[in-house]
Amino acid sequence: MRKRRRSILDVLTSALLYATMMVGGIYLYIFVDPQSFINPFPPPQVPIRAVLATETPVPTPTSIPTLVPTNTNVPPTAIVVLPEPTIAPTATAVVEPASVYNYVLQEGSIGHTSQFAYPELGCGWLGVAGTVFDVQGNAAEDLIVHVEGPDGFSKDALIGTKTEFGPAGYEVTLASAPVATDMLYTVQLLDVFGNPVSDSYPVTTFDDCDRNLILVNFIWSQ
Repeated sequence: MRKRRRSILDVLTSALLYATMMVGGIYLYIFVDPQSFINPFPPPQVPIRAVLATETPVPTPTSIPTLVPTNTNVPPTAIVVLPEPTIAPTATAVVEPASVYNYVLQEGSIGHTSQFAYPELGCGWLGVAGTVFDVQGNAAEDLIVHVEGPDGFSKDALIGTKTEFGPAGYEVTLASAPVATDMLYTVQLLDVFGNPVSDSYPVTTFDDCDRNLILVNFIWSQ
């Protein structure tokens, strides 16, 4: 009797063990594949996200105008390419601007010669001298010759005071002996108020007894 009862317990134990293993297998299968038909409570399916294709702009071809001949009976005309005209250079006349002053240098000035006003000095002198002519070509009056040079040199001479060079003659002593300078001295004509009535003209001096007198004459230019 006892032996029979133990056999029944063994069978029940084995059946319970098999049932447990079966239930565990079912749970494992449902875990691996939750959408299986044996799952009484399958999870809701996530809808597949739709990806819309983007439209790629297609470049519109540029329309090319087509020339339609209006008269097919006219033969084609040859296109003649003419050479570009060559403009020959022309000589441009250079016009000297008119002087804004009343007096200019007389033609032939500036000249050089040996001094003759002081025979006793001979070569021991260097200076500028000349005369001035008015609008009628006569001796001008009431004008001053202004001379500037190196080392602050500045001297004036009233015209008409040195008649050896003409009725409107003047003279300005530069040095006690000839000396060579390259346009370091300038000569200009002024009115009695000190206003310029001519341009300022540079002069060159020479270390030469035969050229120790610089002649500068002015004439009316208007």
